[in-house]
Amino acid sequence: MKTKRSLFMCASIIVLALFAGSLAGAADTIEWKGASAGNINHPYAQAGSKFLEIMDSKTGGAFKGKWYHSGQVGGEADIVSQLKGNTLQFATISAALAGTLNPKATTMFCPYVLRSWESFNNQWVGSPGAQLILDCLKKDHKILGIEWIPYGFDALQYKDPPIRKLEDVKGKKLRTAGIYSIKETLEALGSNATPVPWPEVYQACQQGVVDGFTTPPGMTTAGRLYEVVNNMTLSNHFFGTHIFWVRQQAMEALSPDMQKIVIQSIGEACRWQQAQMRDYDENAIEECKTEHGMKIWTLSDEEMDRWVKATNKVWLSHEKKIDAKSGDGREFLRVVFESTGRNYDKEVLGQ
Repeated sequence: MKTKRSLFMCASIIVLALFAGSLAGAADTIEWKGASAGNINHPYAQAGSKFLEIMDSKTGGAFKGKWYHSGQVGGEADIVSQLKGNTLQFATISAALAGTLNPKATTMFCPYVLRSWESFNNQWVGSPGAQLILDCLKKDHKILGIEWIPYGFDALQYKDPPIRKLEDVKGKKLRTAGIYSIKETLEALGSNATPVPWPEVYQACQQGVVDGFTTPPGMTTAGRLYEVVNNMTLSNHFFGTHIFWVRQQAMEALSPDMQKIVIQSIGEACRWQQAQMRDYDENAIEECKTEHGMKIWTLSDEEMDRWVKATNKVWLSHEKKIDAKSGDGREFLRVVFESTGRNYDKEVLGQ
């Protein structure tokens, strides 16, 4: 009888241990939610899902997540609010929207901050200037910028006549977003910058409210905008980018080893996205030309330099915006320019 009772007790202990172990395993499972307002068919909205895929593989399923894309949980302002409130633990949000929280992020939507993919890959990523922008929401908003999610260089896209030199921009009615640096850049180039919400751009071009718009070529094919414009000038005046943001408290709740895995996985996901993005825009330009009959115009190096100089005054305006927030506008922008091998004092201040 004692033997049977002992066996029963041992079996019970084993069952309880297994049950407790299963609960511990469940409790150890980490679950993060992330979001993007971008359409999942575009590469700039895919980095979040790629990150979760990599994390699942690296942790053997101990890190789980959900990726809400295509505005499923709202626009970018809604996503920021949910990131602050811990409904979301990570998000990919444009530097432009982040600029409403700190103008240093708007630097990425100032004219010609980057002029080539080579500069982005070989100089900008990992530079002191890049890190200053990634860190710009940490102090006041407890949001960490981890990596870059570019969505390409802007081109001017519009109806005839073509823009082949700076003087051709004068008087063109070009759609602008509500961001001061975008509006001021288009005005510095000579256009009549006209505010239009992005979802209404197609109709605005169709009805003649505007002659065209500024956006990376991939956005043109995604939105079938080639149906309402017939020219594209590859002016590269903006380098559009999102940033992979993580809630600081969510990161600090992880073990040091898990934090390292998260950082590594975000880096891998963003590098994957960056490779996808460059091909995406190059293919979009070719599609617009060969399949949709758009005329593609490229500026000479000398002409591009004229465009850069014409927009330098936007940097002075941006410097003042940063000064109003943190008082270090010029110092900050000097570091940004040095991070791409340029000299702010020489180029912008003429010193």
